[in-house]
Amino acid sequence: MTINELMPVITSLSHADKLRLVQIVLQQLAQEEGMDEPLTLSPTDAFDPRRYFGVGQSSREDVDAYLKSAREGWN
Repeated sequence: MTINELMPVITSLSHADKLRLVQIVLQQLAQEEGMDEPLTLSPTDAFDPRRYFGVGQSSREDVDAYLKSAREGWN
């Protein structure tokens, strides 16, 4: 299945389901990378991006540049 096939389905999801989808994808990526810390977040926990991306691994500019380049391929 391609991104173009997935986008209409993802667009129709509720905000909560979209966030849950992001959590699942991040968990799968972390497992593939062999990260030791489980990526679990209960609804009462505050979101801490350092749990997902590490402290200072990538600068904000690097992340923004990556997101911009990723979005360009979706048009």
